Amino acid sequence: MAEKTSRIDDRYATNEKYTTLRGIHRDAQRHLSEVAWNYLWCGTGDEVTLKDNTAAFDRYRFVAPLFAGIDNPDTRTDVLGFDLSFPAFIAPFGGEAAFHPGGHLAIGRAAEALGIRQMVPVAASFPLEDIAAASSVASVFQLTFVGDEDAVVDLMERAKAAGYKYICVTYSPIRQWRERMMDDRFSIRGEGGPANFGPGRSDPAALVELLEFTQPRWNWQKAARAIARAPLPCIVKGVTSAKDAHAALDAGAVGLYVSNYGGRTVDRTPAALDVLPAIRKSVGREIPIIFDSGIRRGSDIATALALGADAVALGRVIALGLAADGEYGVRRTLELLQREFWTTLGHLGCSRVEDLNEDVLYRP
Repeated sequence: MAEKTSRIDDRYATNEKYTTLRGIHRDAQRHLSEVAWNYLWCGTGDEVTLKDNTAAFDRYRFVAPLFAGIDNPDTRTDVLGFDLSFPAFIAPFGGEAAFHPGGHLAIGRAAEALGIRQMVPVAASFPLEDIAAASSVASVFQLTFVGDEDAVVDLMERAKAAGYKYICVTYSPIRQWRERMMDDRFSIRGEGGPANFGPGRSDPAALVELLEFTQPRWNWQKAARAIARAPLPCIVKGVTSAKDAHAALDAGAVGLYVSNYGGRTVDRTPAALDVLPAIRKSVGREIPIIFDSGIRRGSDIATALALGADAVALGRVIALGLAADGEYGVRRTLELLQREFWTTLGHLGCSRVEDLNEDVLYRP
């Protein structure tokens, strides 16, 4: 009995380097230069949308029932045909070698260890083939609809040949007004810039067009033609309204990715979480919806699912783990997110992911 009593309050004891996401955040900021930190953490303009993305989560409160009878909540789910240990993907963020030389190779291995899937961006620091070879979970390849249509289709063919299962498509903005990076005169050169273009890879003209604006940006009609030619099913990222959700589905998308790119594209747009419920209501329950922008912890994942997402994509929080301690930092980030999500499910009286809905949210 004495031994049991002495061990009753050791539930926080651990030999892990990081016990909380706060510690990972601190180490990430400590390890990065101010310039690299600004690249990771900045938004556009006055960063209103960046701040609103996280503040939107803080406006919600949970209803925690008594005696709900939950034993061990099951965090597993199936999204887009993928079995996930909890409802999360790695978001497709590029230039990641600026945070750690392992980049998306290390991220993929960590995601594999935790049983989730990786979205790989065209702007990754490693070729899409190398990332696919590094783990078994590089499943969604994200690219930008810009420039020559044939070149875009060729890039999608490369993704299929490398074993990816979906294409995540997005538009090319005119330009992002990121003042922190402008003040820093930031350049990705020497930090593992886009590796998917050049000799033996894809035509660099698409990369040039991303910056040079020699052609009109794509419209929905051109996007629909490319999606029809795609060798893999496509989901569309950047959806922030019911109107664009239906335009994406009409163009041939099989799923939607609700995101304002973490407030990194244009300022003073609505928080992504605030537009999610209307999009879900408009398209119905059958359309898969991935969500990002503003997620910082496991309880945020629960909120996003309660409001209509099927899974979330983790971007900045994964970049923090990468900067803090490479593959281990990412793996530990995912472990902490999953554990907090598990804890939240239990407190909300949910035995499985599918039990999350708006009933768990407090309505005054």
